[in-house]
Amino acid sequence: MSITAELPVSRIMTPKPTTVAPNDTMDTVRQLLEKGGFHHLPVVEGGKLVGLISYTDYLRLIRNVFSNPQETRANERVLHATLVKDVMTEHLLCLSPNDTVEAALRIFKANQFHSLPVVDEHQHLLGIVTTLDLMRVLETVFLEELRR
Repeated sequence: MSITAELPVSRIMTPKPTTVAPNDTMDTVRQLLEKGGFHHLPVVEGGKLVGLISYTDYLRLIRNVFSNPQETRANERVLHATLVKDVMTEHLLCLSPNDTVEAALRIFKANQFHSLPVVDEHQHLLGIVTTLDLMRVLETVFLEELRR
């Protein structure tokens, strides 16, 4: 096993990611996704992780809501009225900061996830690991191999 596989996810995660609250609207989610270029937004309440909303969740909602282009005003009202807690995924599989990159890879592969929140023992959000983070690690490994 290589040193990279044993690297703790705390070394590759995005610390303190942008979050939303359960009572935020999906319009808030839309703005954060568009401005920040995010694909996943952890949902935090009282300092604890309670869910995750993905760009895919958002797309599903707008496909259903915006299916009638003649109803733009009604569609916008629905987006402003729909709360994060009504769309988010709950009961998440999470990593601890000491879990390894190898463990994260196995979870991603087995579940076809694209992000995993990193939490402490009290469910406080510390960061998020995405498949893009793992690709960056692999890119580093491959470049090092090429230099040898």
